[in-house]
Amino acid sequence: MTQKNDLLKELFSRMPEEELPVSFRDNMMQQIMAEAERVRKRNERWGWIAVIAASLLMIGIAIASFLYMGIPRISIQLPDMSTLPFYGYIGMLTLILLGADYKFRQLFKKRQMSRKEKM
Repeated sequence: MTQKNDLLKELFSRMPEEELPVSFRDNMMQQIMAEAERVRKRNERWGWIAVIAASLLMIGIAIASFLYMGIPRISIQLPDMSTLPFYGYIGMLTLILLGADYKFRQLFKKRQMSRKEKM
């Protein structure tokens, strides 16, 4: 065993030392980043596959339980159309208030940012 080690040491000592290229570090970091991105994408794909499989399993179990239990068909009754203007009015008020809330939050955020910049 020591003869092999000695032979290897001698062979390595005869080899000329070569400088690494200037861009070696950059190339190596790019390869490492590319590999990390591939691993991240692969893990993300497996995560999506797991979520889809779990969702399909839950839906399948729900359908099977409905069929097994013999639940009667569900019927939905629509409200009287005379109340439609009232619901439309409430809906429009809600949309206006949500829009105003969004604008006020944007304005407040801009003020906070400008105060931080002044400090």
